[in-house]
Amino acid sequence: GYSSAGVVLEGCDDAPAAPGELVACAGAGRASHAEIVSVPRHLCARVPEGVPAEDAAYATVAAIALHGIRLAELRLGDVAAVIGLGLVGQLTLQLLGAAGCVALGVDPDAGRVALARKNNFFATTNPAELEAEARRLTTNRGADGVLITAASKSSAPLTTATVVARERAVVSVVGDVLIESPRAPLFSKELRL
Repeated sequence: GYSSAGVVLEGCDDAPAAPGELVACAGAGRASHAEIVSVPRHLCARVPEGVPAEDAAYATVAAIALHGIRLAELRLGDVAAVIGLGLVGQLTLQLLGAAGCVALGVDPDAGRVALARKNNFFATTNPAELEAEARRLTTNRGADGVLITAASKSSAPLTTATVVARERAVVSVVGDVLIESPRAPLFSKELRL
């Protein structure tokens, strides 16, 4: 893992929190799922009073989701497609919904799709269904922005993104996927990656 929260046992001079205070931490190889971790001060932040550690542990992954949304330049009322519905993808759907966007998702795992549907989002295991829904909602233009939150050793998520996106859309990649795509779909739609 790379996101955790816990109580400071010992801190350095410029630490963001004192011993006994709750912090949220980030960093692969640092903020791991362990009883005791050592995290550099620039990778942790004091958690406000009243926020439980169980919620604070989501700070890093939620920040990644939020950063992807900002990079996609999505606005109130936009249709956004999320490719990959793991933890970051689920949080991305929630944040998009809270921001007033219409959020759609796709993932090959039926359990992840079911979770998104349980939270009242359109979700499917079939990329063609994602494309059809995005086109239905946008009078055949396509998604206003696409966020890739998947982890894959293939370029399939990027291929899906180029198909689902409208002309001049932004494709924001915060997941770990192979960035390999034929030039034609990116060029013909003038997509920004």
